[in-house]
Amino acid sequence: MLISIMPNRRSASGNRAVGNLGEGHAARFLRARGYEIIGRNVKTYLGEIDIVARKQKILIFAEVKTRREGNFGPPHNLITRKKKRKLVQCAFVYCDMQGIDGALWQIDVISVELYRASGSVKKIEHFENVIEE
Repeated sequence: MLISIMPNRRSASGNRAVGNLGEGHAARFLRARGYEIIGRNVKTYLGEIDIVARKQKILIFAEVKTRREGNFGPPHNLITRKKKRKLVQCAFVYCDMQGIDGALWQIDVISVELYRASGSVKKIEHFENVIEE
């Protein structure tokens, strides 16, 4: 019996699709709560910031984690210490790229859980200022 162990290419694109869906839900969630969305999938030379937003005078750098229900716990549990460091670095680079000096900013995590069958939102949680520097 020959068994082929090949990566499932549909899985990677499926994960990307779920992530994009979650980011769209997260952006609408923030907008409905008075945040101004400045950018989505903002690229810096160190990495990508899912959502850049503003509320009053504070810049928000939001990391969005999305999962379908039943997949290994809440999405926000995927944020590692290494990822948090990278988010901080990307925020500094973004401010530098935009010529923003001395701005107030914070890093938030938005956890989006989707119903497996429909892809609609089961639960959104917003964790504000998750990184204390």
